[in-house]
Amino acid sequence: MWGISLKSYEKESFLKVFIIFFTLLALMSGVIAYLYYKQQIIFYNDNLLYQMREYNFNFKGKKFDATIIDNTNSKKIDMLYITKKEIYALFRIPSNKKKLLKIFYPFKKYKKDIQAIKLRILAYYGIVLFLLLLISLFYAFYALKPMKKAVDMIEEFLKDVIHDINTPITTILLNTKFLKTKDNSEELDRIEVSAKRILSLYKNFEVEIKGFHPQISQINPYELINERVEYFKKLYPEIAINISGEKFVYRSDKDAFLRIIDNIISNACKYSSQNSPYIDIVIKKGEIIIKDNGIGIEDVGKVFDRFYKENERGLGIGLNIVKKLCDELNISIDIKSKKDRGTVVKLTLN
Repeated sequence: MWGISLKSYEKESFLKVFIIFFTLLALMSGVIAYLYYKQQIIFYNDNLLYQMREYNFNFKGKKFDATIIDNTNSKKIDMLYITKKEIYALFRIPSNKKKLLKIFYPFKKYKKDIQAIKLRILAYYGIVLFLLLLISLFYAFYALKPMKKAVDMIEEFLKDVIHDINTPITTILLNTKFLKTKDNSEELDRIEVSAKRILSLYKNFEVEIKGFHPQISQINPYELINERVEYFKKLYPEIAINISGEKFVYRSDKDAFLRIIDNIISNACKYSSQNSPYIDIVIKKGEIIIKDNGIGIEDVGKVFDRFYKENERGLGIGLNIVKKLCDELNISIDIKSKKDRGTVVKLTLN
């Protein structure tokens, strides 16, 4: 917009500010337009009555017609009557108090005049709305500008942090593998698992900040997921993680595919049940199902929203990244969950 690309949350903020501001201005101008329309009708009727008075004195012009009616004293003199069939005014006849002069204006012509007033005001209102639309767009844009600047600064900072984190994590993992060749102790295993956990978080931030450019190759989902299951078993030894299914070849981006699986299994582990927690993973050709008996999700419709969390744990970006990567790789994701009963995630490999 105006040569500036906006992220989804920035577009959402922009639209909300624009809609609220424009709606308020449109409503205010609509009320003003309505009051102006009413005032114009009153002015038109007053002017019409004034012209009838003139006609009563000189009978000049063809705008009005006149007739004489009986004076019943039930009608008010010198005022405009507007009914569903006629527009008229009554005037006294000086030489005959028993009769009244009825001057009337063609009803169809009156309706046409009122319609012309309405259309003219609607045209003015349309022009005003267009101007308000432009004003609202500029207001929303400039209201968003400080937030966008702050977000850009934070993202630049995160990019620098991510870049600086990558080197020490890689160094820790390489040295841990080297030390394990000499002494494969439980302590080294814990260090390696913790470093991989930080690496997983790093990769999530990398996808979120730097974006994603798929590199398609042939992968075996069963073998890749089985490797990740072994990692999570070390990280969460109290959870029974079971994997079953078949091996098959699938074309996708290996790193992105692992990001999807890691985030889903990680969530299942983090929000596992306190009693006999388990995660069942079933892998079929074209389909992966990950089921757990964890605490469940209260609002499944919001789980893919950025920063959405139902409790204090986590950052609220894992499933948002999963959805982005699934969309990029043409993988359909469906989540069904019951509170305190568990969650089932189904991935369809299109």
